[in-house]
Amino acid sequence: MKIISYRTTMPFDNKGTDGGTYMSPPTQKSIMPFNNVPTIQDLLDGNRKIGDVYPHAGGSWSPGEDSEKNYKDEGDDYKRAERDQDLLKNMFQPRERTLQSWEVSMPGGKRKFISFELARKYTREKNLPFNYVRRVAQNLMTEQTEEEQRLGVITDSMDKTFMAQSINPNSSTMETGAAFCIFPTYFITCAHVIKSYNKNTEIDKNVFSQAVISLVHNNKKFNAQLIDVDPKLDIALLKSNIAIEPLTIDTGITIGEEIIAIGSPHGYENNVSTGTISSLNRKVYGYNGAPDYMFVDLSVFPGNSGGPVIRSSNGKVVGMVTLIISSVGGYGLNAALPATHINNFCKKNIENFK
Repeated sequence: MKIISYRTTMPFDNKGTDGGTYMSPPTQKSIMPFNNVPTIQDLLDGNRKIGDVYPHAGGSWSPGEDSEKNYKDEGDDYKRAERDQDLLKNMFQPRERTLQSWEVSMPGGKRKFISFELARKYTREKNLPFNYVRRVAQNLMTEQTEEEQRLGVITDSMDKTFMAQSINPNSSTMETGAAFCIFPTYFITCAHVIKSYNKNTEIDKNVFSQAVISLVHNNKKFNAQLIDVDPKLDIALLKSNIAIEPLTIDTGITIGEEIIAIGSPHGYENNVSTGTISSLNRKVYGYNGAPDYMFVDLSVFPGNSGGPVIRSSNGKVVGMVTLIISSVGGYGLNAALPATHINNFCKKNIENFK
């Protein structure tokens, strides 16, 4: 017997004149999965060809134009539902997931906190006068940009920082530290990197002139000449014909700011450490002319002396690593010479220095 029609098993929603629920009307084809799919009976009758059964290019399940998009849409249209879900998810995310940044303006500078509570707690505990506390507009993209800027500061500063080597021909001893470019062809380092000495005793500057000094960068060695030295400040100025853009000085600094230090601890060139300014105006030595130091909370070891302390936010020099205060050697309080002394020393010895 030839079956030419059948009914679906799901009733229509419409009601008949007698109020009863009627089945769907008979069709000449099956309705799974779509109404235009050939049936086996069509093939047996010769009404359709076997090629019509196979999916066509572009993903159609039957010949002709599709009334709706097929399973293989162009491009990434098939991901439309996923994209819509992601858009809705992002639209209804709680705003508190966005990173916060609160800024406290105080005499001498500004400081940022990740929440209003921490900002207010800091001002209360420190009993600090402040001008205002405000929220700084910030989102995830801004935070990523700030991180990229910090990495850029590190890369740029490393290019301008060298390992300093000084050999005393009389004793055949070598001192090692760091030096950084502060003006075209001019470099700053510590005086004790040129020659070790006791800061509590008077010393003739001429003893430093005997040293044979080299600057090393990426295993390349450059000769350097000592221009001037101030033993009381523990600072020295070198000159070397190296074509490199200098770092710039920033004399304004506040406690808690993020910093970067670059040096050559134990002879390992250009080692980077990060931390914060922990205190300012600290007395370390009692001799006449001794400077006030700032303490920096980051990793410092022998060989870091003469390396720059750099503000993370703008890449400018705020100090120079000078000494470690420790009763047993090694770890201790890390002292840095503030940039004010570096600035004055350079103005004295470099023409047109700014």
